[in-house]
Amino acid sequence: MSDALTTTSLTLPRTFEHRRRTAEEPEVDSALTWLAARLSVAATGLRSRKVRIVGEAAAVRARTLADLSTDALAERRTTAALALRSSGTSNANVIEALAVAGEYARRTLGLEPYPQQMACAGALTGGCVAEMDTGEGKTIAAFLAAAVFGLAGRGVHVVTSNDYLAGRDAEQVRPALEALGLTVGVVTGDVPVAPRRAAYAADITYISSKEVCFDYLRDGLADTFITGRSTLATKLGRLLGASARDDAQPLQRALDVAIIDEIDSVLIDEATTPLLISTNTKGDISEATARQALEMAAGLERGIDFTADPHGLMPTLTLRGEHRLEQQVADLTGPWRVRLIRNELLRAATAAVHTLRRDHHYLVRDGKIVLIDQQNGRTMPDRYLNHSLSLMVEVKEGCTISGERKSLASISFQRFFRNYATICGLSGTVREVAVELHTVYGLRMARIARRLPLRRDSAPANLFSDRAQLWSSAAQMARQLQARGQPVLVAVRTVTEAKRASEALTACGVIHRVLSAAQDEAEADIIAGAGARGTVTVVTNMAGRGTDIRLGAGVAELGGLVVLMCERNESRRVDRQLMGRCARQGDPGRVAEFISQRDAILQILGPPWRRILLTWPRLTGRAIIRAQALSERRSRRDRLQLLRRDRQLAKVLAFAGGLD
Repeated sequence: MSDALTTTSLTLPRTFEHRRRTAEEPEVDSALTWLAARLSVAATGLRSRKVRIVGEAAAVRARTLADLSTDALAERRTTAALALRSSGTSNANVIEALAVAGEYARRTLGLEPYPQQMACAGALTGGCVAEMDTGEGKTIAAFLAAAVFGLAGRGVHVVTSNDYLAGRDAEQVRPALEALGLTVGVVTGDVPVAPRRAAYAADITYISSKEVCFDYLRDGLADTFITGRSTLATKLGRLLGASARDDAQPLQRALDVAIIDEIDSVLIDEATTPLLISTNTKGDISEATARQALEMAAGLERGIDFTADPHGLMPTLTLRGEHRLEQQVADLTGPWRVRLIRNELLRAATAAVHTLRRDHHYLVRDGKIVLIDQQNGRTMPDRYLNHSLSLMVEVKEGCTISGERKSLASISFQRFFRNYATICGLSGTVREVAVELHTVYGLRMARIARRLPLRRDSAPANLFSDRAQLWSSAAQMARQLQARGQPVLVAVRTVTEAKRASEALTACGVIHRVLSAAQDEAEADIIAGAGARGTVTVVTNMAGRGTDIRLGAGVAELGGLVVLMCERNESRRVDRQLMGRCARQGDPGRVAEFISQRDAILQILGPPWRRILLTWPRLTGRAIIRAQALSERRSRRDRLQLLRRDRQLAKVLAFAGGLD
């Protein structure tokens, strides 16, 4: 910030005092809490009209600034910042600040924000979650909101769902933010400690959800292990002015404002499991023991010796399975003599043999296991499996043994993001989870209208008895579209299906590229060319969020981008995101669905007889909708259970001086 702004008092008015969420709040599953959430969602229409008025007024005000000189505009910027700091986020102050930020965007980026983007930013500055359709310019909307908070003297984290989007968005809007006098930092997984600390010290920091959570945990561990004192003692020392060694200084400053892009992905989809920081330890289980467990697991029969939940990784041994195990280990010694340990070993081995699949749950790179995020299709190089699963998978695949891992610290997304003074966010798929977002995080929803009418055509679903027939038909359609000149996205869930799609396209003579976790390093290059004339691209969920595919010359006249949905996801919201890659910003586009009665999503429906009944041709579409609903309900229950456990842990840690 400029000297004139940094010397201004940072005491915030009451309008900026957002309620900090604590463990003492009402239970998230109480009837009263859910009723309040539903009433809030019912008021979405009124809230949406209010932010639309703010957006239109800001857009009109921005046009009046177009003729100002550079110095005159800088003076308006300073006046807007001082007004925000002295009297808070009243409508008048927000409108003026948005107008100034919008004019700087026009001058530095060549982009004039639309009223809809201004309205979305207005909703964010009011602490809401905004549903803004895919392709409507959420990056600029988040920039506008970050600029308002930054001018007000707030420390802002713009949180994205992955490193690629954090770096891309920051570089896109950096010139405008710096012209506003705001400093910009970017934190990705490969940023060293010193530059990372400097990035957090910036006015606006772009960062992925996992990086910001892990750095929070690292700060807590540094308090304890580097200073040799408890976290509470270290915090008290800082409060009283005690000096600290430079290597003990935290990476992050206070958690003030979080603007969360793709908020449903970050706060809902990724909130089912806690984040852990762990360390390698010398394992008690030898490689030989692991091989014995894998050999035993290979002889087990699904449904007879063990049962497997389609949602989970760890199977459950049946009574027959436990009895069979006892017979096989009767003459063995060591860990096999302890019933609890041997059951856990066999469960982990069974998961490695029968549940975890290469190129679906993980990749093998350079002799190491690399996990794949099941929500966004991206690799997670620094993440590991629990319950001895890592050891079993490494032995199964012949990889380097990394040893067992001991957990040092953990936190859930629910508990972490509730530590921010203000959280807000935006996404194209909010309505399905609006009640949960209000219940858990106190977020109110606002709906942002489209700028231009939607020009997306949806063809009737194509039904097939098996995946082989599906791929034959999808490849034929891709060949016809390529010959016509239309670009095509072939959308699948997993690396394995991406390979099958590639084989089918190759057999049909279709030239294409593949974007999955196995090709993540080429992501930017593949996306840049995916909208070109006659291009066919096989994509996983990596292309489902935050991906802007620009149409090549003459493509709009041919009908725009075509998305072939060849595999359904467990969440309908993820499907909607993939469909949203076409027909953006008023362009034409088309979606064609290919559904097989053997799709993996149908396994969620339970026993085989039930799946067969619900996969009759006329009922297949309904069966998939039912399976997605069951999956989403199960995931919601898992998130609430995790939140309850996390609240109990937070009380213990608060008493002991641990992480907030």
